[in-house]
Parts: sequence; structure tokens; C-alpha cells
Amino acid sequence: AVSLPVTTAAVGKMLGSDMNLEDLQKFADKNTYSYRIFEYEKENAEISADSKEYELEYYKYLLKTTSESDSRYVEYMLKVAELEKESALAEIDREYYDEDKEEADKKQLDLVLKSKYYELCGLENQAEVQRANVRYMKKYAEIEAVKLEGGRTTETDCRLAKVSLEMVENDWSAAENAVSIKTREISDFLNQYDDTEKFSVECAMPQSLEYRKFDDEKLYKKFSENNTDLEKQRKSIEHDEDYLDIIGKLYGKESDTYKSYSNSYEIDKLNSEAAENSYKSQIAAMVMNYEQAYEKYMISEEYMAVLTEKLGILQTAYNSGNMSELEYLKQYAELKSEMCGGENAVQEADLLYERLCMIENGIWID
Repeated sequence: AVSLPVTTAAVGKMLGSDMNLEDLQKFADKNTYSYRIFEYEKENAEISADSKEYELEYYKYLLKTTSESDSRYVEYMLKVAELEKESALAEIDREYYDEDKEEADKKQLDLVLKSKYYELCGLENQAEVQRANVRYMKKYAEIEAVKLEGGRTTETDCRLAKVSLEMVENDWSAAENAVSIKTREISDFLNQYDDTEKFSVECAMPQSLEYRKFDDEKLYKKFSENNTDLEKQRKSIEHDEDYLDIIGKLYGKESDTYKSYSNSYEIDKLNSEAAENSYKSQIAAMVMNYEQAYEKYMISEEYMAVLTEKLGILQTAYNSGNMSELEYLKQYAELKSEMCGGENAVQEADLLYERLCMIENGIWID
């Protein structure tokens, strides 16, 4: 388990020691700046939507009560068209904050925390490997020292063993430091800084992963339907087209004013299409990466089963006296190092799966 500092005020909210990933996610739910920011943003979205709606109704009234011959009529007509767009976009934001934004923030928070948690687990495993290397090299150096006293080795070989021990001890120290840094990063992510007390984090990888066959085209379709940014983008283009139509009627399609707005409109349309195509290609690439990652995970699961069995055989051989301590420590360190690769495969496949499920719900994380 890894020790993680939290503030005294937060201790009452903890679910206990040896917190796993789910415990951390529950703890982080409303205990981070992102949730506090959400509350303010939601209020601002409501204020903005109400304000735009009020302003739109005001200019509609002015337009309705102003003669077409009045010089202000064109100004009011354009302002109404402009505010209709702003009001529609503000209403999309308001609905998003009322219905989906809090849940989307929670899913993003969970994914980011899971990624950091997996990184911590990986670093902890690396530290365990280095610890095993130190145990092996320490025993090797002890044996070389005894052999030197009996004249069965050279001072050079004995010195090399000591230097090798110092090197792996340095590697172990660096690995432990990396664990501490990542632990501090998670602590900061949870916004716990001062007056710290400690509880432990249990680093545990999933026993198995769920698999889904994702179709990138169907996935993009769902993402496109559920993503608020794309909805606003399409709504904006729709209103810009209406606005351009008004400009054409007011100034004529040969006027510089119309041509300028038309060019801007076409640029925005092209940028919108480019953005959607970019999403499509990224989603297709992610689906392919997920398939490859899951295949790698399945292969690693078989290999990990073999390594685990080998580890058991190794332990039995040592316990029964059929293997020296030095040979046991050497092979144990080698096996632990090989097993880290399988854990990396689990992380990659699981995080990609989570991202694809979020994309399906219209949530995008760069």
C-alpha cells in the first residue's frame, strides 16, 4: 500500500485505510476544484441564458415598434438575428449544465484519476522489482565477500559485486522517489495540501477487463449526436446562414458587406467540417488502438498465468531446499520484472475502453 496525505478536514470524509481506486473516486467526487467550478459555471450559464433571452425580447420589441423607414430598423433587425444565435447557444449551455455537465465532469474526473492511479501502481511495481534486485545483489555481494575470505574469488570480483549493489540501491531509491512524487501528484489532484494525515492506497489492477466491439462509424454518430460542442457548432452555422440571408436582402449579394460575411461564413463551415472530420479520424484511430491493446492484453494474460505458475514453482523449490537462496532471489527478480509488462497491457486497454465509452456519451478528453 502507498501512503497518501490528506488534510485533517478531509479525514472525516474518508472511507478508511487501504483505499482502492473506487474509494479514491468517491472521495474525489465533490472534493475537487472542478466541482466547485462547475457550480459557478452552472449559475453563469443560467444567468447568461436569461440575460440573452431578455435582451432578445427587448430588441424584438424595438424592431416591432420601429418603422421600416427608420434608420434604426436595419440595426434592430441585425441585432435580433445576432441575439437569436447567442440566445440559442446560451440555451444549449443551460440545458447541458442542468442535465449532463455534472455527470460528464464526474466521468472525466474518474478517468483522469484512474490514469494517475494506474501510473502509481506501475511505479509501485517498478519499485518492487528494484527491491527484489537489491535483495538479490545484497545476497550476491555477501557471498562474494565470504568467498574472498576463503580465497575463492578475487578482490576485483568482490568489488564489482559491491558496486553492482550500490547501483541497484540507487535505482531502488529513484523508484521509491518516483512513487512519492506520483503520490503527491494524486494528493494535489484531490486538492489536499496542508496539515496532512496519512491513509494508505491499495494498488490493485483489475482481475479481468470487459470487451466491446466498437464500430468507429456508429461510435462517431453517437458522439456527434451527444456532444454539446458539436451541437453548438451546428446551431451556430445554422444561424449564420440565416444572418447571411438577411445581409443579402439588406445590402444585395454583390455588395462588399455581403461578400465579406459570405466569406467568413464559408470559412466557418469549412472549419466546422474539418473539426468533425478530425473527430472521425481520431475516433477511428482510437478504436484501432483499443483493438490492438485488448489483443495485447489477452496475450499478456496467458503469459502472466505462465509467469505466476513459474513463480509458484520457484517458491516451492526454494522452500523444499532444492534451490539456493541466491538463485531463488535472482530468478524471483527476473520474474517480477517480466510481470510488469502484463500490468502495462491491462492499463492501456482499460483506459482506452473507458475513453471510448465516454465518447459514445459525447464526452471528449484531449
